[in-house]
Parts: sequence; C-alpha cells; structure tokens
Amino acid sequence: SLRHHLQAVVSTQSGHYGRDPMAHAPAPWPMPDMSQHAMMPSQNNDKNSDQMYMKRFKQFVLSLKDDINEDQAVTEYRKYRSEFKRSSISKFFKMHKNEEWLKERYHPDYVERKKKELRACKVKRLDVYRRVMDLGLLNGSGVCHEDQERLMKALDAAVILMEGGTEFDLTILDGRNGDKPLVAIPVTKLKKEKPKDKEDDNSDDSDGQVVQSPASPADDEKKLPQPLHKPQSLFVRSLTPLITRDDLLQVVRNQNIPGFLRLAMDKPQPDRKYYRRAWVTFAHNTDIKEACQILMNSKVEKYDHDLNVVINRELSKRVRFVPAYTRSLFVLQDDVKYLEQLLTVLDTSAKLWNVAEPLVKDDDEDGTENDNEGEDVAYEYHNPMIEELRRYHEQRLQFPVLERELDQGETDEDEIHMISDDRKLDVIDKAILYLRIVHMVDYYNATEFPNEDEMPNKIGVFHIRGPAEAAVSKSTLQDVNEWKAQFKGKIEAIIDELKGVTINKEEQQEIGLKKEEEAVEDFVRENTEEQGPGKYLCPLSGKKFKGPEFVRKHIFNKHAEKVENVKKDAVFWNNYVLDPKRQMNPLFAPVGAHTNPSHHNNVNNVTPSVNTNVNNRGNYHNYPSYSFPTPFPPAPAPKGRKVVNYNDLDAPDEYDVLGL
Repeated sequence: SLRHHLQAVVSTQSGHYGRDPMAHAPAPWPMPDMSQHAMMPSQNNDKNSDQMYMKRFKQFVLSLKDDINEDQAVTEYRKYRSEFKRSSISKFFKMHKNEEWLKERYHPDYVERKKKELRACKVKRLDVYRRVMDLGLLNGSGVCHEDQERLMKALDAAVILMEGGTEFDLTILDGRNGDKPLVAIPVTKLKKEKPKDKEDDNSDDSDGQVVQSPASPADDEKKLPQPLHKPQSLFVRSLTPLITRDDLLQVVRNQNIPGFLRLAMDKPQPDRKYYRRAWVTFAHNTDIKEACQILMNSKVEKYDHDLNVVINRELSKRVRFVPAYTRSLFVLQDDVKYLEQLLTVLDTSAKLWNVAEPLVKDDDEDGTENDNEGEDVAYEYHNPMIEELRRYHEQRLQFPVLERELDQGETDEDEIHMISDDRKLDVIDKAILYLRIVHMVDYYNATEFPNEDEMPNKIGVFHIRGPAEAAVSKSTLQDVNEWKAQFKGKIEAIIDELKGVTINKEEQQEIGLKKEEEAVEDFVRENTEEQGPGKYLCPLSGKKFKGPEFVRKHIFNKHAEKVENVKKDAVFWNNYVLDPKRQMNPLFAPVGAHTNPSHHNNVNNVTPSVNTNVNNRGNYHNYPSYSFPTPFPPAPAPKGRKVVNYNDLDAPDEYDVLGL
C-alpha cells in the first residue's frame, strides 16, 4: 500500500534504518531534570502542543490508515496543511499582539498615526529638496562614480538643512570658517550651565556704549558653522520585545543628557527571539563617552532590564557602487518605467504635488467646489518629474537599433548600448536623488528606509553607478539581462507593498478574516451570562438585567470604548493576515532539526521573559569563555555503508502531486 511504501522510504532516508540509535545507548552522565528550568518550558501531553512544525507529506501519510489511496491522502494532507497554517498564524498573533512592533505595523491606531508622521516628515524633506535645488547644489551632480564628491556634498547640505541649519552652516562643507576646531562640551558642564537672561548678555555703561560680557565657549561656537550633518549616537544592542519606545524614551530623558535629539528602534529580530535594537542620537558637541557611561548605568525599571549601550560607529562606505552597465539603454528603459511608478505611488500616498484647487466630483449637483480637506475630496496629482521622464523616454531612449536588440540578441556578446556621458542621464539622476532625499528610497539597491528620519544618519547608504570604463571592457548582454531580472523582482516587491497588495482570495479564506459585526456580536454574547429565569449578568460591570436585550443595550451605551476596541482588534487581525510578508513561525522544521517534539523545546518561538537580559555587561567579548556539558548530547553518526535513495526516479515530486 501507499503507507507501507512511504514508511520504507522514510525509514531508509533517515539514515538509521527505522531504528533510533539513542534508544539503547547509555547516557554519558546522569540526565538532569530540566522540567523546572526557567529557560525551558516544561513539556505537556496536550496533543495540540506535540507538533511545532508541519509534517511533510511522507510523514503525514504514516499516520493515516493502511487502506488509503493516493487521492485521499492528498486531500487529507491539504486539509491538515490549511488547519495547521491557520493555527500557527493565530498562535503567533496572540503571542505578539501586545508588543509594540506588531501594533506599529498592523494596528489601525498605530498605522494611522504613523501615516501622519511619515507625511509630515516627507513634506519637510520636500521643502529641503527644493531649497537644495534653488541653491544649485544638485546642478551637474550625477548618480555616478565620477561625481561622487559633489554628490555627497549636496546630500550633506540636505542633512544640515533637515537638522535645522542655515545657509551659513552650509559653509562648513567648503572648509570656510572652519579653521578653529570644535571642542565637545562635557555633559556635566552642560548640566550645570543655566541659560542666561538676555539682560545679562549685554549691559550699557554710563556713556551709552554697549559693553559685551566675556564670551563663553558656547558663544564662540555659535560664531562658527555647525557640523549638523555629523551627530553622535549610541547603540543599544538588545531590548526585550515588551519594552516600548516610550519606555526607552523615558529612561533617556530622565538622565537629562543635554544634546539629545531623537530615538530610533529597529524591527524585531526573529532569529534573536524578537529582540530589538535602538539608536540614541545626540548633538555633535555632546561628550558621547560620558553620555554612554550614564546610560550604561541605567535600566528600564518597569522590566528590570539593563541597557547594554555602546558608542555607535560611523557609517562605513556610505557610498556604494552598482555595476556600471546600469548605463545600458536596456536598463535605462526599465529605470524610467520603475521611477515613474515609484514617484506616483510614493507622492500619492504622502499627498505631495497636489494642485491647489480640488477637483469637482460628478455627484455635486450644484457644481460648487469643496475646499475642505478630506477623503471625499479628489486632488489632481502633478509632479513635473513624471512628464520629464516620459519625454526623456520618447526622445533619448528610442533608437531603431535598440528596438531590434530588445527583441532578443543573437549572442551574449551583442552590443549593450552603453551611455558613457552621465550628463545625458540628468533626468533619471534627478528622479533618483528626489527619491533618496524626499522618500528615503535607495533606488539602485531597491530599498526603502521609512524610519530613516529617526536614525542618526538622515541620509545614509546610497548606491550609485560604478566607473564607466569598467562596463565597456567587461560587461556582456548576459550580465545586463541578469541584472534586469534580479532588479525587477526587488523593485516590483517594493511597488506592490506600497500599493498595498495583499494575499489572494484562496489564502484569505484558508486563514480566515474577521468581520467587525460578527466580532462585536461574539463580544456581546460572551459578556451576557444567564443566571436564571429573567436574570442576566454583564461581567463587565457586574450589573444584572431582566433580559439579554437590556444587557446588549447596556454594553453599547456604557462600554462603547470596549466595543470599539473589538472592532479595531478585528481590523488588527485582518491587516496582519493580509500582509504577504507578515512575521510568523516557520511552518517546516529547519534542515537538520529534530522533528520529534521530545528532542527540542519552544524557546525559539516564545517571547522571552522580561528578566532575560542578553549582554548585560559591557565589553563582554574580553571575558574568558567556559564550556559546560550539554544536557542532550548529539546522537552518534550511523555506521555502515552510505545511505542509498530508493526513490523512483520517474516518479513525480511530492509537491507536484499535491499541486503546491
């Protein structure tokens, strides 16, 4: 039968020939009792907890009856797979739904607040971009190796303006007025200094002449342009997922460290038990060593979590190169298309480049315009760079020889149509710089940094085209086609995410979405307890009523906030489920991992305890390491001949049979 055949295959492929090599092997030392260990949850006999990972098809068939045929086995496995996936996603959501990182991504309140903050940030960065353009700092700056220094100077100028600097501060990029070195002011001295009144700064003598008070180091510093593009920062290596941004912000502010600018927190690290990292940014003249020492001695009292803080290293290799054959006309045609899509989606989501007057809708009978901003008002989007890109594509990227080559080149050595003069790419470079400054998108790396405005470097890593001479001598048409294929997958993934592309209908039905009305009805039903004939209790308030309809009315009137939270929780769940890139536990066991639940624990899938502190001491790499025997020694390698695979070479793969 199918079951007996697969059982033989599984036993053979296991390498142990159906025998557990550790079944009769004596333990090298007495096995310790780990059931009470704080870091290893005790195993229970619940059938729902005996499987961390989904079974493969061959393993699943072994649990079925002997007389089952192939079609029935495939049908049963599909049902098992759907139920296991739904259960795994639900468990992960319930485990992490109270953690801030998941709320920031999917909870409607957090999502709406993040949209407003991101829009305000991009509006400010758009204003900076226009100022940089007006000053002519981007004129003649190509996104290429040859204009690297000029390009970085323009980006540094944009950062200075973002940090609140003036045109006078921009002179520090030219080396003017910078002969006098800037000295970091100690934190303790800044703490003791008190702001002086304006009356104390200048005093009038009897002759009516103004006499200035002696200049302080801070006054001398104000006379010089400030390097606002070089702030200093501290790096927090690990934070338990339960610590929120406000918790860490309160710790930093309680220390009263002058020069504090902002705080950024990273996404959780699944491979590190969903711990998070953070960056604390200070002004350029802060004594960062003393600030680091102060925060090293601090902790998040709410969770008894010590802060493992180190001085953040400066960004290495801020400018990075992509292959120079990105100058090829093959690539440039795709670039125009992708840039137009990115500009449209990003500008529209941030409501940038809208015309001053809203459009009149067709359903407005009186034909009057509504000047109130809201969702029911349509605005016309008009970014002049869109028209420039289209015109550039029609005038410069359409050549008869190129149309012939685009069909299919005869060999990999065909002409790749390089543009050696980067000044001819000014329209494309302008759009790439606009994306980097305003929307925080590194185009050639196909990466978006939505939280970059909170990071120490407001314009960090930037990828540009490499030296042109390298492309002419070494590049082939095959290299160009491979780049196009890889870049297409990356950039389309970003565009789909920006457009809000969700999972397909089948997967939505498989996992199960929640309806707000049904969730509210379930909430009312759960909080309506019948205690006898004509006696109903509302557990939320402890009040009793004569009928369920009175309890329902009471819940909607007196507990409207909780009803609203139920609706938001339904939206919270739906947003999480609909995301194709949602975080979740792995469905299948990693390669080489034990599939028997008795051989492992759930440490990797459980939110760590608040008392767990990774790296709770500084400079821990300098401490000697000690080795302790592991409680579960590895199984000895099987002896004998090499394992032979007895699978039928003509038989289809198991995933082909399942239609996966």
